Order: sequence, then C-alpha cells, then structure tokens
Amino acid sequence: MARRSRNMSPSRIRYMLAIKGYCYLDIDRQFGLAYNTAGKAARYPHAEAERAISTILGKRPENIWPSRYSKDGQRLKPQPSHNYREFSAIRKDQKSEAA
Repeated sequence: MARRSRNMSPSRIRYMLAIKGYCYLDIDRQFGLAYNTAGKAARYPHAEAERAISTILGKRPENIWPSRYSKDGQRLKPQPSHNYREFSAIRKDQKSEAA
C-alpha cells in the first residue's frame, strides 16, 4: 500500500496565495464564506473553503490535503479524527513558558 503524502502546511498555502495576490480573507469575501473560514480550512477540514482555496491555487484539493481525501479523489466522510488535532504544539509551549 502506498503511503499518502502529508498535507501542505498552512504557511505554504499562505505563501502560494500571496504569490497569486490573495490572502485568506480575500478568499472568504470572494466566495461568500464566513470570516476566517479559509484560514481555518488550512488547518481543519471545511469542504467549501478547501474548494475555494484549491480554485485560487489552481490545484486539486486532494493534492493540497491528501489526508482529507480518498485515493480516488473523493472527500472522506466523516473526516478522520486526526484531521482535527492541533497542527503545531509550539504555540502551546510558548504560552506556558510566558506564564
């Protein structure tokens, strides 16, 4: 069985959007999404925002977030629980050290 590649990191997605002249809020406005939906979709599953981001980037959503899609390109329903875990623990560590 072939191993699935990792999801594209949110910072990489943000960088690729910036090259195209977009930010997450621009996508929210253009596609009629609620405030910060596209930004959250970079970390957590949200089908509509994933389609919007992939449209702007000119990539298929399953190439950006392989863990959210099956091998044939169909979106997984329900999403695996690991797709809802915190993306990075660095932020939590910094908060506990500062306190």
